[in-house]
This record gives sequence, structure tokens and C-alpha cells, in this order.
Amino acid sequence: MKALITGGAGCIGSDLAAALLARGQQVTVFDNLSSGKIEHITPLRDSPDFRFVEGDLLDSDHLEAVIQHQEIVYHLAANPDVKFSPGDATDKDLKQNTLATYNVLEGMRMHGVKKLAFASTSAIYGISDKQPIPEDLSPRPISLYGATKLGCESLISAFQHLFDMQCWIFRFANIVGEKVRKKGRTVISDFIYKLQENPRRLEILGNGKQAKSYLLSSECVDAMVHIVSHASAGMNVYNLGCADSLPVDRIAQMVVEAMGLKNVEYSYSGGQAGWPGDVPRFRLDVTALERLGWQARNNSEQAVSQAIQAILKNTLVCRQ
Repeated sequence: MKALITGGAGCIGSDLAAALLARGQQVTVFDNLSSGKIEHITPLRDSPDFRFVEGDLLDSDHLEAVIQHQEIVYHLAANPDVKFSPGDATDKDLKQNTLATYNVLEGMRMHGVKKLAFASTSAIYGISDKQPIPEDLSPRPISLYGATKLGCESLISAFQHLFDMQCWIFRFANIVGEKVRKKGRTVISDFIYKLQENPRRLEILGNGKQAKSYLLSSECVDAMVHIVSHASAGMNVYNLGCADSLPVDRIAQMVVEAMGLKNVEYSYSGGQAGWPGDVPRFRLDVTALERLGWQARNNSEQAVSQAIQAILKNTLVCRQ
């Protein structure tokens, strides 16, 4: 199998590339390195089955030249920073998420590539009174990131129906691991960076009561590969995570303890959400994924604990 991974130099994409290579597949990574890191894929570059192409998904000619040789596309590239701040361009997510996905789909259509696996997000659901959230809940995103990812899903659905494709959509929980992004930091790396600068005080966005589901990157990759191998419908949509959630206050406590700090003063920016467009609480219904034969080995607290320990030991945690 010849697989293209967009965003393959990112935290999840590089783990996926390693996993596919280990399964005997030929892997091409396409990444503009705006948030991915070349060091994430450096260990893979000695493999004769690995190729790296630096490029941008908005450059459709370059993208098509790479797509035409593939059998499946794992489309993970997206705007890495889900937060919208005053002054940000409102079309950033539209370009990097929706328009980039259209270019991928159109390139696939033009060159007869029929299989697409897409990294979506739990942010498409928005705020829901129904917990855990099932895949058939009507999405009502409250962020531009979530809205444009939902737009991607709609485009995928249309292309799948019109052009006889087979597609897998993964609605991710919060994915954590040892690798740290250049942009769009996770709550764990945000806390670590802040405490490295000031070990006596930690600012927590929101009120600290936000509670979300967390999944290790390695388990996320394992689940994606399992779904692609076992879900055989034309259109396959799965929540991807574990069945519980973890409060932000608890994560702060875990980071402080792991760093060996004491008497840390917590301060809060206030409000139920960490930032405009943030979904304060969610748990995903992963019944469909479990019925397919896959279940997370670690719950949210175990996943976050392992990620904290790995990041603290990893030289990539140094500020860039």
C-alpha cells in the first residue's frame, strides 16, 4: 500500500508514518513544516519506503504531483491552533482546513485515488447537554476551527458519494503524547512552559473545571489503523478516544507534582471556557469503536500522566 500523510511531520502524523512503515507500507509525508518538525520524521528517513516532500496543501499543482502516485491518503494537516484570538484572520481555518481538504479531494478525484482517512475533531459537536456524545448528534460548532472541520466532513461526504470513494472520518478527543507542537500548545505543554518560567505561580485558563477526554497519540494511531482495516462501508465516521474525561485542575495538579514543585499558587482567567470557542466539557461515546474491536488501554488520567512524564524527559520540550 502506498500511503500519503498530509501533516506527517506533526505529532500524530509522524507517529502514524512510523506505524505504517512498520506494517510494510510505502509512506510519503507532505508537510509545510509550519507546525510540524523535521526532527519528528528524521528517524524515518533512512527507510527506503519513506519519502518526505515539503509543500503546502494550498499549492494544488504540487499536491497533485504527489497524490497521483498514492493508494490512500491520511489527511491530518490542518491549522494547529484551535484558539481564535482578537485580531486573528477569520479565514485562517477556512484556508488551512476546508480549502486544503478540497484540494486533497480534488487531487484524489483527478488521479483516481479512492481511499481517504481524515482527522476531524470533537469540536464539531459544540456544547452538548448529551454526554457522552454519540456520532449521530447534530453538530453545532461554536468555533471557526470546529465549523471548518465540519465543512471538511461535508465535502468528504459529497466526494465519497459522487466519485465512489471510501472514506474514514475520525472525530478525535484531545490527543496527547511526548511530542510538543511549535504552535497550538496542548494544556500539558502550556502548564510546563509556564511553570518553567515561574515555578511559584500557574495561570489556568477558564475556571479550571473544564473536563475533556484525552488519548495517547500512540493509541490514536493504533485506532486509526484499526478502523481503516476493519470498517468497510463507503463512509465511516467514528469518535476516537476513551470513555471518560479529566478536569483541567487535575491536570495542573499532576504537572506540578511531576515537576516536584510545592506551594504553587493557581490563578484563573475566569469563565467556564478557556477561550472564546472552547468547549468546556465533553465525553465521547466510543461504543461504535469498541464494537469494531478497539478500546483504549489507558483512561484520560493515565494518558495525561504518561504524556507529562514523556514531555518532561524529552529534549523537545525546550523552548523554540
